Amino acid sequence: MANKSRLVELSMVPPLAQEVASQIDGAVGAKAQIAALTPVATPDATDATTVITLANANKAKINSIIAALKA
Repeated sequence: MANKSRLVELSMVPPLAQEVASQIDGAVGAKAQIAALTPVATPDATDATTVITLANANKAKINSIIAALKA
């Protein structure tokens, strides 16, 4: 019986793959924005001043990610 269930699951793959592919095709611009994201390059914090610098860098990076995901 498990083999029959597996065959049913496998029969769902082509329609699902087509749906995912169509969503990716519609999001080419967003995908490019996501691919352009870079890691946070600010060094680790060691004192209060560098904590603020790192927090600001993280905020900017998070906002870039959100903008890329919304595009």
